[in-house]
This record gives sequence, C-alpha cells and structure tokens, in this order.
Amino acid sequence: MEKILLTLLLFLLAVQPGLFAQQADTLATTAASDTLQPNKQGWFSRDYPNPKKAAILSLALPGAGQLYNKRWWKVPLVYGAMGGMGYLIDYNQSRYRRLRTALDLKRQGAEHEFSGSAIDNVTTLRTLRDQYDKNTQLSYVGFFLIYTLQAMEAFVDAHLKSFDVSDDLSLQLKPQMDYVAPLGQPTLGIGLSISLNKLSVSKPRYSLIGR
Repeated sequence: MEKILLTLLLFLLAVQPGLFAQQADTLATTAASDTLQPNKQGWFSRDYPNPKKAAILSLALPGAGQLYNKRWWKVPLVYGAMGGMGYLIDYNQSRYRRLRTALDLKRQGAEHEFSGSAIDNVTTLRTLRDQYDKNTQLSYVGFFLIYTLQAMEAFVDAHLKSFDVSDDLSLQLKPQMDYVAPLGQPTLGIGLSISLNKLSVSKPRYSLIGR
C-alpha cells in the first residue's frame, strides 16, 4: 500500500510542473488576445442610441443628429427648411435695403429706384421699408426655430428608438376553454389578454356556448 501511495506521489510531482506550465501558457495567450483585440466601440456606437449625443451633433451640424439616429431621409428636410428660411432672409433684407436707400434719396429730393412709380412718396416708402425690416427679423427668428427644432427632433427620436414597442405591448384575443361547475361541462369562450411590461393582465372571458 505504501508503495502505491509513493508511486502516485511521484507521478503527481512529475506531472504537476507540466500542468502549471500549460495553465500559464493559456493565461498568457488569453491576456495577449485581450490586449491585442481592438476596441470596436467608438464614440458613436457606445451606449447607442444616446439622446444627448444626437442633440449635440445636431447643434454642431444641422442634420448630423438625424444621421446618428439613422434617419437619413430627414436630412434633406432639415436643409430644405433651413435653406428656405435663408432665402426669405436674403429676399426681405435685400428689399429692405433698396427701400431704405430710395427713402433716403426721396427725402433729399434726388432720383431713386422707384421714382415715378406708384410708391414714389415718403409715406409709402417708409411703410414698405418698415414692413420688409419686420419680415427680415421674423425670418431670422424662423431660422433659429428650425435650427433648434431639428436638434430637439433628434433628441426625441433617439429616445423613441430605445422605447419598447415589442409584441409584449399588445392586445390579444385568445380562445379559451372553461368548465361549468358542478358537472364539469366544457365551455368555449374568448379571453382578452393585455400585456404590459411582460406582465399579462387577463380580462373576463366571454362564453360562446352555454353558461
């Protein structure tokens, strides 16, 4: 018996260094693999979708938040709206400058762009000048609103992308079998099941046969 135990002890002592070496090699290989493996999650993919990132991107560059949310088709709408407001700003401002110059020349008794026309009087020129000045200011306000709204839209859209719209939030009509006491007669009915956050809430069943 002692010889058997001694033999087993010698065998374990002989095999143990090899086991330790194999485990060390495995650990070293795993560590090297973890070290060399690139981190594929960048600023855009980390914690996606992030509403704050979407809003910041839209404020930095209009439409960038929509691209971040993968809503490519919204980008032309954003730039179309902002381009339209930019056109209104340029249109109203140019008309304002022309009327302002004409009014100044009219007050000096000099010829101007609208001399001999229906608006060739101080009152009309001043009224039109003030109107286009007001339209220019409103156009700037509209441009700022669109710039802000597109950032808010990106923020809300990123929130909605993480909103639970799975099949668990649904109404389901299911046929159900019930038994009438005391005879245990089977009765076919319809049950209404409402799932909220994966917790099923069942409505009373309506029998189709007998009861």
